[in-house]
Amino acid sequence: MMKTMIRVGLLFLLCCTGAVNAEQQPFAVYETDALNIKLANDGTGVIKNMGCIGCDFNIANITRNSKASANGKVVSIFEAHSRAGKPAMVSVNPYTREVQYIRWSE
Repeated sequence: MMKTMIRVGLLFLLCCTGAVNAEQQPFAVYETDALNIKLANDGTGVIKNMGCIGCDFNIANITRNSKASANGKVVSIFEAHSRAGKPAMVSVNPYTREVQYIRWSE
C-alpha cells in the first residue's frame, strides 16, 4: 500500500512539473509492479497483462511513436526493455491500444 502511494505521488509530481508530459487524449494509465514487455529489434512490441481502468484488453502495442522516460528524462524505448519484471507506469490509448509512454524511477 505504501509503495503504491509513493508511486502515485511521484506520478503526480511528474505531471505537475511538466517534466515529460507527452500523452495525448484519450489515454489510460496502467501501473505495474512487474512490467511484461516484449520488444523487437525495430523498437516495436507489446506489453502484456495490461490491467488499466477503462481498458477492455490485456495487450497493448508499442509502436514507433511510443516513448519512454527514466527519472523524468526521455530515454530510448530500448531502455524500457530493461524494466521487464520491474515497476513501471504505462500510458496507453484505450481505443487504439497503442502505448504512448512508459515511465519509471530508479
